[in-house]
Amino acid sequence: MSEFSPAFPKSRLSLFYALFFALTGCIMPFWGLYLQHLGFGADEIGALIASFSGVRIFAPNVWAWFGQRLDSPLQMVRAAGVLTAICFSAIWIADGFWQVLGVMALYGFFWSATLPQYEVLTMRLINNCLEQYSRIRLWGSIGFVVAVVVIGWLLDYISIRWLPVVMLLLMLGILLNSFGIPDQRRERKLSHARLSIFPLLKEPAVLAFIAVNFLLQVSHGPYYTFFSIYMQELQYSGAAIGGLWALGVIAEVVLFWKIGFFLRQASLRRWLLLSLVLTSVRWSMVALFPDSLLLMLVAQLFHAFSFAMLHAVCIRYVPVLFPDSLQGQGQALYSSVGFGLGGALGAWGSGHLWALGGLPVFMLAAGASVLALLVAWAGLKNVATT
Repeated sequence: MSEFSPAFPKSRLSLFYALFFALTGCIMPFWGLYLQHLGFGADEIGALIASFSGVRIFAPNVWAWFGQRLDSPLQMVRAAGVLTAICFSAIWIADGFWQVLGVMALYGFFWSATLPQYEVLTMRLINNCLEQYSRIRLWGSIGFVVAVVVIGWLLDYISIRWLPVVMLLLMLGILLNSFGIPDQRRERKLSHARLSIFPLLKEPAVLAFIAVNFLLQVSHGPYYTFFSIYMQELQYSGAAIGGLWALGVIAEVVLFWKIGFFLRQASLRRWLLLSLVLTSVRWSMVALFPDSLLLMLVAQLFHAFSFAMLHAVCIRYVPVLFPDSLQGQGQALYSSVGFGLGGALGAWGSGHLWALGGLPVFMLAAGASVLALLVAWAGLKNVATT
């Protein structure tokens, strides 16, 4: 049973997603360019972004454990919001690789506390209904689109050194929005009967689920770290780069909005497999045809499946593979192993290999997607998600 009443304001959740992913829209396409502006090379940029992703390997699990011991998860996300903004503010005084790495790791640790908890709250509120989840989550995609379009356009007129100012304002917006959400306390009658997640980690389906998400995020590492730099090297304008990112997320919004139509056409497992196929095709196109604006537009449309469909399907797998009392830890595991470990390895590896060029790096990303496809096909065939 959800610990929140049916009157819980979904509009506040929608606003959270809009602000959170607007902030993500500052980081993914443009933070690499900001680090380049600070004078860092490709290997250093890869390592810095890997450190930001790396803290997400353990931070969500730490926060999920800590959150179980609080009367309300909102206590945790509010505290994390304050500490995120404070730590990020140090970016203006950080000097050199190690200080910038420290700032990114610290604010990333607190920032990573927020999303997994909101995902669990949202899914419980809507009784695991993917259609309702998608209607709330699409506001995150809209926030991302607005951020990348506006910032991409602005970069043709102002310096990217203003990027941290925008990011700090969004962090403060996320924090303020959390205080507009009713702080309903959970009952602690069964606190002594907490279950352990470790026995579940021996289940083949759980291991397959973890491996698929790890490989998927490894494949996204070059995209999130170097796609903007890659396009800039090929003489795409700031507006064009922002437009490409925005197109991908517009496709994501459409899929989230119409996900009910898609789900009626095939099972979740079939969408999982098809989306992994399209992800492999997408990275192959970026590797082989980066000079073709038309093919880059097509590749970005595939973001609807390489992110939106796969995320929605995996969010639905969490309550199937993890019982209600462990969904917070299951969501944290999904985030930490996929977006954390997989994202960190993808960013770090692409940084070290980038000197070889975009073609081999993105072809390796395509290979990781193919491997994820094989694991999903073999390991999740007997998991019922309806």
